[in-house]
Amino acid sequence: MSESKTKPRTPVPATDPDDCQECDAAARLGLSAEQGEAVTRDASRAVGADLALPDVEAAAKIFSLLGDAGRLQLVLRCMEKPQTVSELADATEMSQSLCSHHLRHLRDQRILASERRGRHIFYQIDDEHISCVVRDVFAHVTHD
Repeated sequence: MSESKTKPRTPVPATDPDDCQECDAAARLGLSAEQGEAVTRDASRAVGADLALPDVEAAAKIFSLLGDAGRLQLVLRCMEKPQTVSELADATEMSQSLCSHHLRHLRDQRILASERRGRHIFYQIDDEHISCVVRDVFAHVTHD
């Protein structure tokens, strides 16, 4: 019988899961680790809360979603009153499929919430923070 020759394994150093999340978030945002640290530091200072890079990533995702005119129109309609997919599709002249696709992304990021009432699902703003952001942006762009 022959002995198999294998190299002894070198132990992998334990890593802090929070560091990995920070590295992953930085990579998804296209930032180096140093840039990620700087963005986190600046965001924390600006809002007066201790933030992590995944928080910055989540905020960027919300701004990205609101940056699409079609999704913004859905949000504006839902600020008025809760509405069904078919009402939103008709009002925005989107196909029901595209409207549902946008609504799923908006719901996933907690911009909109859904509530079943009988056979219908109504979409509305998830919380007042989103309404304030949208109103503030329009106040900014219309301010002289």
